[in-house]
Amino acid sequence: MGAYQRVGTVETVSYSLGDIGFNLYWAPMTAFLMLYLTDVVGLSAAAVGGLLVAMRISSAVAEPVFAAIADRTRTAYGRYRPWFLWLSLPLAASGVLAFSTASFTEETRLPAVYISFCLLNLIYTAIMVPYNAMSGALTPDSGQREYLMSARFGGGFLAMVFLTWLTPKLVGFTGPGQEALGWQFAMTVFGVLAAGVFINLFLNTHERFTPQSAPHANPLRDVGDLFTCRPWVALFLLGFVQMAAFALHTGVAPYYIKYYVGDPDLVTGFTMLFGLGLAAGAATTSTLTRWLTRRSLIAVMLGIVAASSLGLYLAPRDQLGLILFCQLLGGLALGPIWAITMAMYADVADFNAWRTGKTATAMTFSLLMVARKIGAAIAVALIAWALTAEGYTANTAASGALLDHIRILIGVVPAGMAALGALIIGFYDLKADQVIRVQAEIAGGIKNEA
Repeated sequence: MGAYQRVGTVETVSYSLGDIGFNLYWAPMTAFLMLYLTDVVGLSAAAVGGLLVAMRISSAVAEPVFAAIADRTRTAYGRYRPWFLWLSLPLAASGVLAFSTASFTEETRLPAVYISFCLLNLIYTAIMVPYNAMSGALTPDSGQREYLMSARFGGGFLAMVFLTWLTPKLVGFTGPGQEALGWQFAMTVFGVLAAGVFINLFLNTHERFTPQSAPHANPLRDVGDLFTCRPWVALFLLGFVQMAAFALHTGVAPYYIKYYVGDPDLVTGFTMLFGLGLAAGAATTSTLTRWLTRRSLIAVMLGIVAASSLGLYLAPRDQLGLILFCQLLGGLALGPIWAITMAMYADVADFNAWRTGKTATAMTFSLLMVARKIGAAIAVALIAWALTAEGYTANTAASGALLDHIRILIGVVPAGMAALGALIIGFYDLKADQVIRVQAEIAGGIKNEA
């Protein structure tokens, strides 16, 4: 594997910055979108839940379509790189539009929110698909891919912490009582920065590993190949439970702190602490995999996630130290899982190409991301259902039943998902020596005939 050209520092940094570009949207939306839509725009919890489900379903449907297009794109700049240039400005514009809907009239506000946020999510998905696939095109070396993912998610999660802190500052820059205008300003700043990041990504990365085999003429055959690939199916199921647990945790966390702990001022700090844990955990991935196989490490980390989630459920509201410890521990355990699984996605894309003689890297990644989005959609639907069922009203005291639902959704359900994920990863049977052999054969132009 040492014969492969190493990815240089500039290229590694440029690729990692791409994740920061996505975090300029993902971080504020993960931390504040539900509160923004309920407390600033004035939508009901049920309407917000419907929107979040619609966003995830629409992007889940569109993702394999974008992947089929990306795998079949042929330009002088490669299959995936041009999309960073083409979509950078549309993404920035759609972000500003989506966070301008608070100024719409009451009659037009709800449809405007649905249309604009679904548009933002679709463009975000369209540029994320080639970005994920690029991790397989930058290098065929599985070890380098793991390092790239560690750098990507370590930097990305650290940026998430900073952006979680920065977003309320930018929103408040326009003055008290001007939250709607503040969100427009914040997303304008983020949009300009993200456009610059993606243009830099186009300029400073290279697709040096592009297998000569083409995908099937019919994209549905690419899909069929993947669902007969055991390690890919294991990652598909793992992605579902992993993202369901993550989305439940991040979606409920603001309500947990605001209403159960009773300290609204701690919401941002609580979210930032989780992000710091994610960043630190992702940064240690390469070190941890020296001691444990990827499969074993994922199982251990998911066990820790389950324990930390149950800790949040069981912790009395006045035990802030214990609550903060569980929050940090959960982030530390999840960080390596994100980095490792993305490296495994690239490996299984190579294995499937070797197995079938057809390359469909973007499709391999995109359908795995679909599993994550389905998990997230179910998670936000559960959150919205729980809030609606117990009569949630923004900025009013929560009932005992509502607090119980919040604790279950941030603790018991994610713990169960994590435990299930630890069982699922046992079915991933692609070994490290097999990955090395497959990638060497693909790099040498040898196709499997079996």
